Amino acid sequence: MISIIISQENDYSFLTLSKAKKLLEINKMLTQSLQLEEVLKSLITAASELVTVTDTFMIYLYDESTAKLKLSEAIGVEIEPLKKMVLSPGESITGKVFLEKKAKLFKSEQEIDLYMSNMSEGNYQCYFEGVRRKKIKSAFCVPIIYQDTCLGVLMVDNFSQDGVFSRADLEVIQIIADQSAIALEHSRVYHNLLQKNKMLSNTISIHKKFYQYIIEGEGIGRILQLLESLIGSQVVHHETNSYRQNSNYYPIVRGHEILGVLELARPFETFPEFEQLIIEHACSAIALELTKDSALLEQEFQLRHEIFNQLLNGLTNYDLKRILHYLQWNEVNNLQCIIIEGSVKTLWDQNKLKDKQWLLLSFENMLKNICVNSFIVTNTFQLIVVLPDMKEYQLQQFINGIEAVTGKDKEILIGIGRKTSILQFSISYNEAIQSINYAKVTKTSRIVEYAKLGMERLFHEIEPQRKEIFIQDKIGKLLKTDLVLVETLLCFINNNKNHKGTANELHIHGNTLYYRLKKIEEILQIDLNNEKEWVDIVIATQLYVASHKE
Repeated sequence: MISIIISQENDYSFLTLSKAKKLLEINKMLTQSLQLEEVLKSLITAASELVTVTDTFMIYLYDESTAKLKLSEAIGVEIEPLKKMVLSPGESITGKVFLEKKAKLFKSEQEIDLYMSNMSEGNYQCYFEGVRRKKIKSAFCVPIIYQDTCLGVLMVDNFSQDGVFSRADLEVIQIIADQSAIALEHSRVYHNLLQKNKMLSNTISIHKKFYQYIIEGEGIGRILQLLESLIGSQVVHHETNSYRQNSNYYPIVRGHEILGVLELARPFETFPEFEQLIIEHACSAIALELTKDSALLEQEFQLRHEIFNQLLNGLTNYDLKRILHYLQWNEVNNLQCIIIEGSVKTLWDQNKLKDKQWLLLSFENMLKNICVNSFIVTNTFQLIVVLPDMKEYQLQQFINGIEAVTGKDKEILIGIGRKTSILQFSISYNEAIQSINYAKVTKTSRIVEYAKLGMERLFHEIEPQRKEIFIQDKIGKLLKTDLVLVETLLCFINNNKNHKGTANELHIHGNTLYYRLKKIEEILQIDLNNEKEWVDIVIATQLYVASHKE
């Protein structure tokens, strides 16, 4: 409500009764509509009725998306040229009043020219055409402020004479501007709500369309086609379980697990809000499709595991034919089993189902170029690979490709069994297990082939109690005496009795080595040059290494 009062804080003595009534009417009029166009027209009409000596009224509103001031409504001008203007805050009269948030009254042409001097050439040409090539003689400009935020400015011009406007004219227009600020803010909020509601309605419709493709089995390709048509931009889907930070990449996520990424033509942040929502919906749909594929793949892995158990436990003639048909093998194929396991870290994250699947599928893709009809299963944290009719050079190619798949950060162990017939596959599997266990214990080699093991392959057949008795009988006294001497004996054996090589590896003088060896002979009461006693000592130390991780 407008009150005609005079107080210490506000002085409205400049208002006549007719103007006060008009302001009350304007206040009602501004609050009757939430449409921005109607509010602006009401504002312009009201201003022109209260300040009759004006030639033009112009309203500039601030556009947050471009950080510029643009003409929104005007009378007494050519609209089209002025619509091309984009004023920066601080540029010309309009920009300066917008920044300062204070009304400004101009009483001379010189003062006006000074304030307009920093207007860009392009903006000035548009402005000059818009005011029909006239020079401003008098003007005032008032900010439209809502809760200390400047929404725009109202500019009033006269082209006839200097000093035509009074302070009272400015104060009247300022009151109108204050009233209109509330109406403009309400209109903005209303418009945003309409836009949000429309956006929500549209995104729900698009969301349903994406999921309809999933239900109908259209696949990821069809989802991407729809996405590209909706955002008018190319999108590429990458299958990956890792996410490299890139402004053009948008991750496809399920919980804390990366299922892939969408490569966009430009950074995600540069897309309008509505298109960002569409991209997010597409990612959700793709994640669901990948989850569905993951569930089907897990069923496939379960079937493989059942087949693997049948290979281990023996096959009836009927089962053999079914498995040969499924794996596309024939009865004369020789099979070789290879077990792969992480030395320090597991090959996959047990909390991420997709992580295991990515690894297994990556191995399959790598093997396509090396060995056809390979068979891969998982067991706990081991990857078990069965290779039919593998040649030596192909085996080496496969070993070389393992690190490329698992990554250099994962230290891996590889146990390789011998080639066997299909019906004797369990032998190759058990040999691969013994090989990888040997790699774990000795820690001298990450790759162990059972066929290249010597007496070590026999150790697993000896009962643990008998092993321990033999170890204690042959080197037990040494184990209880000095671990330095145990290390020296192991190094001496590994260097095949080569004194110089042993001394160099232990970084000791030859005389020190000689003293230690004599001490070992004295403790064990043996002669290291005695062939039988030497063989017994070698076997005992090998049993000790195989039986003790420390």
